[in-house]
Amino acid sequence: MSKVHQLLIFLCFLSTLTNSTNISSCISNTPCKCILTEHSFILNNCLHSLPDLPIFNPNTSINITTIIAQYALNRWPLHLCTYSNIEILDLSGSNFDSQYIDLSCLTQLIHLNLSNTSMKKIPNFDKYSLKYLQILDISNNQIEILDGSFFRLLNNLSILIIENNPLKEINYFEYLLNLSYLKFINLISSSSIMTIKNLLTVTQWIDLAHKWNNSNKTFIIRTNTFSLQSILPNPEQFQLISLDLMKIILKTLSNSTFTTLFSTPKCNCIYIRNYQQIFSFNNYHKNLSSLFQSTTCLMPNGIIHARLFDQRTFTDLNLFKIHVHF
Repeated sequence: MSKVHQLLIFLCFLSTLTNSTNISSCISNTPCKCILTEHSFILNNCLHSLPDLPIFNPNTSINITTIIAQYALNRWPLHLCTYSNIEILDLSGSNFDSQYIDLSCLTQLIHLNLSNTSMKKIPNFDKYSLKYLQILDISNNQIEILDGSFFRLLNNLSILIIENNPLKEINYFEYLLNLSYLKFINLISSSSIMTIKNLLTVTQWIDLAHKWNNSNKTFIIRTNTFSLQSILPNPEQFQLISLDLMKIILKTLSNSTFTTLFSTPKCNCIYIRNYQQIFSFNNYHKNLSSLFQSTTCLMPNGIIHARLFDQRTFTDLNLFKIHVHF
């Protein structure tokens, strides 16, 4: 079983503990309840009443590897460095707004949850030594700009959850695509349209395809604001990338979903043939893949979203033109 799966199971177990009847009061003059074990500290029912985490004796604090403090804090905890061996940190539901966030002393982190914390900006993870971080959840915040360069040193990151932020712009997306162990990124946004700056060049896509081929990587992207076509090279440049490499790119992304309503590119007869050719890799279940089902182009009537990789789209587009001609 992978570490990621172990962590998810463990978090479910912790959730069960917090709902148990053995929870007792642990911080005077607050509604907080807690469970303190040899290696974990769990706060419950604090209702944003805490300005900081409690401090125990040094021997206890140094052994703590898990802190779950959901909806507990009304600012970033300054005592966090007391727990320097934390591997799992869940501060979800706290209120950090645009306040100071410091992760510099948490070098052992494997799982970090900062969802629902009113954050407006992504912390620059590039300046922290988080080389063991595997799961990062910054969903349900007020983040409008995603800068991929902030993640470039998170070499073990496997799951990145950014859903339900009003994302309007992504910068340096290539840094996310180049993370060796990143397998899943949720970019489902509460905004309707997103702009991607610093798009990958043809050379970068070629290098990425070689890297993905050598690692047999699978990479799942979930998004509702930008299309697959918007991140791939222009179809006129497909000839600059070998057919085998283009197939590797689409096969790696085959479980991704690019569902767009307001930024769907128009169907183009010439380009559709190029897309369909590179999607014809040998996979019996290719038509059942998420990429095939979700990737669309907009027909000339401006209403119908047709599947980009479906051969019937090309036929229907021609029929539509013939119908208009007559």
